[in-house]
Amino acid sequence: MSKHTPTVEAMVKLNNQLREELMGENKTYYEDLLTYIRTAGLFYDDHEVESLLMQILQDILSAQHDGQSAEAFFGKSPQKAADALIHNLGKASWKEIMKLTGIIFGISSFFELLNALTLPGKGINFLVLMLNGLLSFIVVGIVFHVLHRSIYAKIVKSKVLSFLVLWLACMLIIGLFVLIHVLTPPLLTLYLASPVGILMITILLVGLTIAALRRNKEDRKIWWSFLPPVYIMGLIGILSRLPLTEDWLASSNGRITAVVCIGFGLILNWVITYVNIRAEKE
Repeated sequence: MSKHTPTVEAMVKLNNQLREELMGENKTYYEDLLTYIRTAGLFYDDHEVESLLMQILQDILSAQHDGQSAEAFFGKSPQKAADALIHNLGKASWKEIMKLTGIIFGISSFFELLNALTLPGKGINFLVLMLNGLLSFIVVGIVFHVLHRSIYAKIVKSKVLSFLVLWLACMLIIGLFVLIHVLTPPLLTLYLASPVGILMITILLVGLTIAALRRNKEDRKIWWSFLPPVYIMGLIGILSRLPLTEDWLASSNGRITAVVCIGFGLILNWVITYVNIRAEKE
C-alpha cells in the first residue's frame, strides 16, 4: 500500500461524513448494505471492504444526484448483489488475523487481570484468562454472524421480542463467563505479593492511559468512557494492598464503599457514552 493510499480509518471517517448526504430511503438502503458487508466475516481485508463500500456510496450519491433511488440503481435484491461482491473480497493477511485475535484476547485479559488484581486474595488464574479470551473471540464471531444474517432476514420486527432475545443472549453470555470462573480449577493460578500487585496495577493503568492518548480523536471518545470504572477498580486494588487501608477495605464498610465507587464509575461510563452519542448525532 503506497503512502498516498487512504487508510481504513480515513475511509471509515469519510464514509460517515458522506452518508449524511443520502436522503431518506437511500440512506436506510445503503446503511443496511454497509452493515451486511462489514459483518460478512472477521477475516476479510479491511481495506478492500471499506474501498468497496466507498465505491458503492459514491455511486449511490451520483445516482441520487441524477434523481435515481438507491434501489433503482443497485437493485431490488441488494443481498444477492452484496453476496457476489463479498465473494470477490480478499482475505486478511495472517498478520491482520493475528492482530485482531490479539486485540480480542487482550481486551478480555485486561479486564480479567484488573478484576483479579482488585481482590488481593483472588490470584491470577491464567487458565481463566485463556478460556475468557477464547469465549470472547467466539462471542464476537457469533455477533458478526447474527448481525449479518438479520439484516435482510424476513422476521417479525417486534421491539418486545427483539429486547427479550437480546436480554436472553446477554444473560447467556454473562452466565458462560461466570461458569468459567466457577468451574475452572486453580491449576495455573499465580498469587502476588502486595508490592508486585501494586506495580502490575500501575503498569496496567499507565498502559491504558497511553493507549487512550494515542488513539485518534473519534476513537479516543470511546476509550475515555471506560477510564472512570477502570481507574476506580485500579485504585481499590492499590488501596487494598496498602498497610494503612487494607484492613478497612476488608471490612463491611470498606466493601460497601468499594461497590458504591465502582457503581459510580459505571454510571460515569454510561453518561460519557450517552454524551458522545448525542454529540455524534448533532
